[in-house]
Amino acid sequence: MQGSVSRKHSGLPGLLWRIGLCCILLATFYPFIFMLMTSLKDTHQFYHSFWLPTFPLRFENYAQAFHDLSQYLFNSLLVTALSLIGIVAFSCVSGFLFARYHFPGRSLLYYGIIAMMMIPGVLMLVPSFVWVKSLNLIDTYWVMILPYIAGGQVLGIYLLRGFFSEIDNDLFEAAQVDGSGLFGQLWHVALPLSRPVIGVVAIVSALGVWNNFLWPLVTTSSEEVMVLTVGILRYNSRVGGQYGQMFAGYALSAIPLAILFIFSTRLFLKGITSGALKG
Repeated sequence: MQGSVSRKHSGLPGLLWRIGLCCILLATFYPFIFMLMTSLKDTHQFYHSFWLPTFPLRFENYAQAFHDLSQYLFNSLLVTALSLIGIVAFSCVSGFLFARYHFPGRSLLYYGIIAMMMIPGVLMLVPSFVWVKSLNLIDTYWVMILPYIAGGQVLGIYLLRGFFSEIDNDLFEAAQVDGSGLFGQLWHVALPLSRPVIGVVAIVSALGVWNNFLWPLVTTSSEEVMVLTVGILRYNSRVGGQYGQMFAGYALSAIPLAILFIFSTRLFLKGITSGALKG
């Protein structure tokens, strides 16, 4: 079997396969590489060497971009962190209650919440805007945080409820014998076992909150609360044709997600595998 596989990928067909794969990888990663190269150029270097790197490298572009975008970056980190805490906390509690606590209308309420996943977010834009405006939340941090928590926990409830339902009931009975109530069982039994799934919920939610553009665009206008996805548009208009600083700003906005991806890949894969095995 191994011999047939090796023969299949040897010779000219194997060489063409590797070349094609390398071309696909290059096409996939080149936009990111181009962003990094351009972020280290000045305007003259950008126009005279568009596709290739140039020297000297202009690291001062990053210093200037960070100075101009620091408020937006702080706002994005704050909104993402608070939203993430709320999404994970409510998802864990709600998912556990739907999985382990029996009450009238439980299934109806659960499937009603899950049905929200089928509604495109753009359809909820106007009703949500009217709601937050009536609460005087426009142009505040909470105009982003509260809707993110309300909408983001739907996926978390779905994933965690399924995981909690598959945990051996003997573990909860043993905790109950030891004197743990419902939330004690959640804290001492369910949460320690569900860390990989909670990690998946946190990663997916963080990506969604950080990259959200439309909702902050229509609900915020002051730079004191504006997040990076919207603020970088103003930054582009200020720097004009200084493409080095512009792309340095793009690179800075991608760094938090790159760090999240690097340090959470194993946790994400472990959570996906745990969910698949439980399913």
